[in-house]
Amino acid sequence: MFDLKEKTLKGVAWITFAQIIKQVLQYGILIVLTRLLSPQEFGLVAMIVVFTGFIEMFRELGLGAALVQNQQVKDIHYTSVFWLNLVTGLVLTGLTFIAAPLIAMFYDEPRLTPLTSLVAVDFFITSLSITHGTILSRSMQFRLLAFVDIMAAGIAGAVAITLAMTGYGVWSLIWRTLINSIVETLILWRVSNWRPRWLFDRAAVTELLGFSSNLLAFNVLNYWVRNGDNLLIGKFIGTAELGIYARGYSMMTLPISQVTQVLGRVMFPALSTIQHDRARVKEIYLRAVAMIALVTFPLMLGLFTVAEPFVLTVFGVKWVQLVPLLRIFSLLGMVQSITVTIGWVLQSQGRTDLMLRWRLTTGIILFGGFVMGVWIGTIEAVALIYVFISGVVLPYPSFTFRSGLSGITFGDVVRSVTGVFVCAVTMASIVWAFGLLLPTNWFPWTYLVIKISLGITIYIILLHTFGVAPYREATILLAKQLGQWRGVPAKS
Repeated sequence: MFDLKEKTLKGVAWITFAQIIKQVLQYGILIVLTRLLSPQEFGLVAMIVVFTGFIEMFRELGLGAALVQNQQVKDIHYTSVFWLNLVTGLVLTGLTFIAAPLIAMFYDEPRLTPLTSLVAVDFFITSLSITHGTILSRSMQFRLLAFVDIMAAGIAGAVAITLAMTGYGVWSLIWRTLINSIVETLILWRVSNWRPRWLFDRAAVTELLGFSSNLLAFNVLNYWVRNGDNLLIGKFIGTAELGIYARGYSMMTLPISQVTQVLGRVMFPALSTIQHDRARVKEIYLRAVAMIALVTFPLMLGLFTVAEPFVLTVFGVKWVQLVPLLRIFSLLGMVQSITVTIGWVLQSQGRTDLMLRWRLTTGIILFGGFVMGVWIGTIEAVALIYVFISGVVLPYPSFTFRSGLSGITFGDVVRSVTGVFVCAVTMASIVWAFGLLLPTNWFPWTYLVIKISLGITIYIILLHTFGVAPYREATILLAKQLGQWRGVPAKS
């Protein structure tokens, strides 16, 4: 138990460190690229990603997660999965080349053909390192994974900015993806001691398919549910509108995904290790959810209050239509940061079949909502319907349907985040009210700096004053980890 706890805490610490550095890099790169490029160029990439993202679902066939979840994995499983991934990568590259002109025809946008053809190469590149990353994740070597993430993001971002500044336009966004995959693959092969053998065991792969086939089906369905809005907006509303919508959604999901990835990459192997101890799974899960809320709730509510000065300062006047979307999506992000964790428990318990059934039900509801929003004819309508369904209609049944498996109820989750929620709402309300008292003729960046500084100060004071449990635990863990890095012996 102690060894698992130490590995989990160290994993969280290293992934947190990596994600902070990576997020700063990504935000900086995104800001520069957004200022250099137009909404239309981001819209072109969003059109491609709708289809290539779907093809990417088949890149590892769900076998990576199966290797982590299964406790009886041997080297023959790794080797067999590696060769299967390699063949799959080659096939997906070929299929994407073939599909490139069809995608361009669907959107009636000829520029998509060469762009999609270059993106196709990414499937082959990433297939070379999937197994290496899985092995490091399974053994919880998150320090190495942190190094890989930071290096790949930094180098790819530098190349993309250089290309954008020299007039390559939308191609700079495509090359950013490719360079990131190339660097990541090279480093993973360098830091990992594992090498594939010239063997393939069909039976070894078959052992993993019971888990992976349901997970693959879930991922495919989940992908179209999450990208149905992009598909419909790009087809029926417009390229520039899709660029703005996709940028707003990504600005919301970037901090959320970084925070949930910090714990998700650690919690899945950790919960898989103790999958038969329901009491421990419940305790650890609820503490992790509270930690996520501690960060994501103030981030999202803070984004709601500073959306206008944030957009004008960071992206410029040409992106002003992004302001209402950011406010809408910030509310969605708060809920999604919690509901996305449902998959941790279901995957660690090997119940990907339940994930698939539930996503089929919710997917129909969400896609119907997207169709209604596009019929209304504005990206704001699509976003509002998305928030209503995902933030109001689905959360309660999402947690209730799996409570019999884990013992974790909707009430348990609500109680675990209530203290954080109250502090975050109070902070946002004070900052919003204070903003109404400020003069209206200042530069946007002055409002941004003042509101962010005030929000951080108020939030920390509230957490400290009321002794919110996740805050106390986070400060204790941080102090302990800092002490270990400095060589100070930890107290029992």
